Amino acid sequence: MVEDSSKSDALSLSEAAMDGTGIFEVRKGVFLDVLEKQTYLVHRHFRGSLPDSSGIEAGFDAGPVYVVYANDSYVDLRAGLTLIDGTPVRETAVVPKLFANYKGASADEFADAPGIDDGRIVLPLASQRMGNYCRWWLDSVGKLFVCSKSSLLRENLRGSSLDVVVPELPMSYQQQTVDMLSWRPLVSANHTDRLLRGRTVNSSGLTFGGGQRIGTQVREMARFLDLLLPSPVRRARDRSGELLFVTRNESSMRRILNEDELLPELKDMGFRVISPATLSLQEQIDAFRNARIVLSAHGAQLTNILFCRPNTTLIEIFPEGGVHGSAFLRIASQLGFNYYYVVGEKVENKQSRKNPNNADLTVDKEAFLRFTREIVDAELGRREEA
Repeated sequence: MVEDSSKSDALSLSEAAMDGTGIFEVRKGVFLDVLEKQTYLVHRHFRGSLPDSSGIEAGFDAGPVYVVYANDSYVDLRAGLTLIDGTPVRETAVVPKLFANYKGASADEFADAPGIDDGRIVLPLASQRMGNYCRWWLDSVGKLFVCSKSSLLRENLRGSSLDVVVPELPMSYQQQTVDMLSWRPLVSANHTDRLLRGRTVNSSGLTFGGGQRIGTQVREMARFLDLLLPSPVRRARDRSGELLFVTRNESSMRRILNEDELLPELKDMGFRVISPATLSLQEQIDAFRNARIVLSAHGAQLTNILFCRPNTTLIEIFPEGGVHGSAFLRIASQLGFNYYYVVGEKVENKQSRKNPNNADLTVDKEAFLRFTREIVDAELGRREEA
């Protein structure tokens, strides 16, 4: 009998695994595949900032990346967690604090959980922060990629099928993603059950231990997405949209309040201006795939640099007091993109009272445009020389 887990602590499987990568049977029928250990990576692609500085950080902790496989366990389809003996597994959630708000299942919910067919292995695509665009790709879609890399899963797939199960998806980009992925592997919806019991595979995705700890696996995930998601057919000499300015002014925070003063000259430089909120997911992907330089205030829309081509340049804009080693700086570093950043004057708003990263901002028009033009000339000139 499984006891009520509503107040259970997390179960850490990695504590029982030996140091290093590989597959470990941490208890009977429960395996941990360590795809990547935690490492410290030094930034090597920082190129400059406004005002001038030596960079945001010298480097960052990346990884670890785990896959958990169990012959007999429960999965919470709504939270995306694996539960063993009624206790949620730490390696299937991104950060420890997520467990503080996790309402565990009752004994009745465990008793009523449908069994998974012997010929199926279930992967729950949900994660506890999947309503955020960045977390959706790094945690939810990230776990699909990570699990597909696991030799542990491949060994157990003989004679079985992988069933990726999604709960109700309230955000349009989530459903659009699932539609794009639906041909490989099987993706099915389950809006009624909370728990399933049987053979399961799971992961926390690419950022175990913290939302900014971008593992080196993100390099292969970018290639995985490029192969998995359809790409438009372009004319050989079509260079429109290679300079991309991404506006956040439809948002409630991190807006560039004097953006209208900047747009005429940005457009004269060749920048295409997009508002992701007005585009379909496919249109967003296409825009970033075609970009050579991406210019934007810090925000979840920059998750789309996962779709950019090699040698892209990212210019990220922060408000004063909100400069930090963002996930996008670290993705750019892992992908080898040249990186610049700009710090604007902070303008408080409702969102910044809780987190200074969320303040709106203004930039010095002349200095910002001069800095941007210098980057455009340098980066495009470097490519022409190559």
